[in-house]
Amino acid sequence: MGKKVLFLMVVLLSVLGAGLFLAKTSELLLFDVDAALIAIAGSAVTGFLFGVARAKLKSKEKIENGEVKRHGGGSFIEHWGTAVGISVLVASAFLLGFLFFPSQISTAEEALLPLNIHFVGVVITLFGGFFFIGDFLATMKYNVWIPTFREIMGGFFGKYLLGRKWRNNGKYIASVKAAFLAFAVIGGTIVVTGAIKVAGHAWPIKASVLGTATFVHDIFALLLILMVVTHLMFLFVLPDPWVLIRSWFTGKVPEEFVKEGHTIWYEELTKDQ
Repeated sequence: MGKKVLFLMVVLLSVLGAGLFLAKTSELLLFDVDAALIAIAGSAVTGFLFGVARAKLKSKEKIENGEVKRHGGGSFIEHWGTAVGISVLVASAFLLGFLFFPSQISTAEEALLPLNIHFVGVVITLFGGFFFIGDFLATMKYNVWIPTFREIMGGFFGKYLLGRKWRNNGKYIASVKAAFLAFAVIGGTIVVTGAIKVAGHAWPIKASVLGTATFVHDIFALLLILMVVTHLMFLFVLPDPWVLIRSWFTGKVPEEFVKEGHTIWYEELTKDQ
């Protein structure tokens, strides 16, 4: 997994570097270029197809030498690809200004670079996000990510608000699964409103529609930023956050970690073996 992660990291950083170079050297607004708009749609479609292929080809999770495989190369693409893309989007959004955050630019010429950087973030994020969607739908193990009512009440509200113990976790703890639903709603809204804004560069769309789409887009972008900050804060609330952080680079977690904190997942692993 180490070599695979290193390879994927090099690919991801190379794509990011190439995208930023294009953003800096282009004299045109990329959102106005027909080929660039095709690239946006292409990144989503390609990501989805690769995600479906990954779901069909990925190996089964298993216990081996006291460790459990938690993440594969596909998970790295989903997680870090989306994370890098969102980081680029957020950075460029703060440069451009949105809602009550002031713009850091003063002329239309100065807006070209951050707008093109935003374009690069869109392409990367869509690939990573739709890679996950393709993988999620093709794997057909929806309970891995979607929480039950019992998990939300006991594993989220009961654990974090009432201080009650909760050990009946699957591969992902209840708070992560609850956050997944929030991310899905927020991310979906951003994609739809963003698509309307992008369509405005190719087709005549009423100013009122674009204005509404922009306002909703900005509101949900702020919600996404707050969700990411909350996600990072919750990570360090966990008993041993470094186990999970390391797993995003090694792909593995100790068997004892799974046995103690993810009893349902451990039962599934031992039953399969």
